[in-house]
Amino acid sequence: MVKLVLGNCLLLLLLMSCQNAETNKNMNQGNAVSDSNIIAPDSNLRQQTDGDTLQRIRSNFERVNAITDWDRIDSAYIHESTEGGQAKYYIKNDKLELIKVKNYGEGGYTFQDYYPLNNELSFVYEEVFQYNTHIIDPKFDMDKTKKSGEVRYYFKDGKLFKAIATDKEMEAYIKDSDEMENALSSIYNKLIKIKENGYNPKGISE
Repeated sequence: MVKLVLGNCLLLLLLMSCQNAETNKNMNQGNAVSDSNIIAPDSNLRQQTDGDTLQRIRSNFERVNAITDWDRIDSAYIHESTEGGQAKYYIKNDKLELIKVKNYGEGGYTFQDYYPLNNELSFVYEEVFQYNTHIIDPKFDMDKTKKSGEVRYYFKDGKLFKAIATDKEMEAYIKDSDEMENALSSIYNKLIKIKENGYNPKGISE
């Protein structure tokens, strides 16, 4: 009789355990569906927002590049590299539309085009050129300079949110580090200050 009671108790405990496990499984599945429903819209919204931002940036890029009759092109010498450089400011209807920067180094130079949008940095197109050797080397030949790569930087609300580079290792580094975001934002802010200072870099970039 005792064995029968114990057997029934063990069976009851086993059934309860199975029911609890099934309940937990269903709850976990329910939570998984719920989490998916919560996360997916946020992810889709972020992708849609970034897509809309990219479209605005590209439209602005095409609009600016189509301008041929600039009202004014101002320039300033800057010192953001070992050999210095120059910035050119393109104005249309009293509005700054584009800043073209050329920075010289001992091993090459870079072209950087800064595109403002709604008074904020939206896009930077960068081309990198490499000399055949160091500028003080007797074998230095400017005619042997070669383009080594280009990068497209996309900004939103002051933050770099997308980068496309011909060098994929560089692209991965840019995405994993905030170094280029900080550097480009810093240079852009200096360029704006130089403009506000009558295109005089003194105390800003020297």
